[in-house]
Amino acid sequence: MISFDKINQFDPVYQFLNWFFRIDHNYIYYKKIQVIGYENVPPKGYPIFAISNHTNAVMDPLAMLYLYKDHRQPVFIARGDVFKKGNFIARLLRFLKILPTFRSRDGGRSDIRSNLDTFDLAASILDEGGTLTMFPEAGHQAGKFFNTFKKGFPRVAFLAAEKSDYQLDFKILPMYVYYTDYFNMRGTQVMVIGEPFAISEFYELYKAEPNKAFLQMNEKAREAVRSLGIDVTDHEEHYPQYETLFRVCRSTILSDPHAFDGMELHGTERDRKAGMPYRQLLSDKKLVAVLERMRDEHPDRYEQLMADTAEYAAGLKQLRLRDWELERPITSGNVVGKGLLLLLTAPFALVGFLGNIIPFQAVQFLKRNLEDPMFRSTLNFVPGLIFFRLWYLILFILVMIFTKWWIGILAVVVAFLTFIPFYEWKKAAIKWLSMCRFRCYERKGNTMLAKLKALRKKLIDSIL
Repeated sequence: MISFDKINQFDPVYQFLNWFFRIDHNYIYYKKIQVIGYENVPPKGYPIFAISNHTNAVMDPLAMLYLYKDHRQPVFIARGDVFKKGNFIARLLRFLKILPTFRSRDGGRSDIRSNLDTFDLAASILDEGGTLTMFPEAGHQAGKFFNTFKKGFPRVAFLAAEKSDYQLDFKILPMYVYYTDYFNMRGTQVMVIGEPFAISEFYELYKAEPNKAFLQMNEKAREAVRSLGIDVTDHEEHYPQYETLFRVCRSTILSDPHAFDGMELHGTERDRKAGMPYRQLLSDKKLVAVLERMRDEHPDRYEQLMADTAEYAAGLKQLRLRDWELERPITSGNVVGKGLLLLLTAPFALVGFLGNIIPFQAVQFLKRNLEDPMFRSTLNFVPGLIFFRLWYLILFILVMIFTKWWIGILAVVVAFLTFIPFYEWKKAAIKWLSMCRFRCYERKGNTMLAKLKALRKKLIDSIL
């Protein structure tokens, strides 16, 4: 195994690449990033152990990395099986300031024993005033729910305390990351940061019964992260229905000025007044609370609601429609107006299409046989950066060979500036086609559409 001893040292090359990718992540890939509770982040140089939920593969650590305004270089702890894919991969991950930790199913006894070295090094990073980051669930899950926190997280934290004879003043910093769209670019992202807490209350228990201390600290840490976001506890049986109901009920909840009365809100008053997408997170959280209360108090109504929701989702899929089309009226004027706008902007979209179609299709090809859908956004972002940058270099060389160098630069600038307009035009065109389909169903008096409208109203009335 390669050495990780200097992983906490400041790296200027890493810092430059961070600055480069931060721009792509914060301003190009995402339409908006909202950070709630940044005032809870201790200053750079104060040892913190940041923890978060984990749903969106590599996009989650990027969200945590790029939220800091002081451009610190946190060290991450990740599953160790990735490090065994080759020496180059291991060295690349070390450069990215990632430490390996092995689960029992990831390797043999030697790998598990190497965790002691990782935990010892992680404790030293905290002792040096660094920022350590870990996902205690030790793996990502496909949805807005939590798995159990594993023992690796409290093991590192208590070891750091033990190495300093329990004198090191460090804090656990809970975070929760939320996405309005897991899979596609130009969505929005929310990072909610909770109040940091110390683990000194568990020191005496740890000295006497370490495993019991691990469990109790994990319980406290999990609840700290869970309180910031959304936890669908009925995810094993009914998670798809919850995702459908999030979309169905969201606008109704958001239109109620008292919807969030009594809820625990995070961040400053200015944060909360910033509106979406944090209010969307609160809407989903509110709905989960309502549904869980119904499940406990009226289980028969809850099961009927889940059955009706599954029927509604199946009907939408059968007609190839989206919920938003049933939410608000779509008139022929809407369809004609949006169609004309698409037609007028088509030349700009065509320029973006011609300038970017090769790297765009290369990314689509990578995702074609993807088994885990939660890696879709990762493949959009990470290889996408490489493919697009490489293509722009090739485009510059090709144009320069046949024309002049300044025309090559102009071609690259035009291709870059028209990519997002092309991407937004493509999304708008797909929506317009769906609107046309919806209007055809309405004009023909489609019985399934009428049933879906009635079913949607029934869903809202039975919940809110």
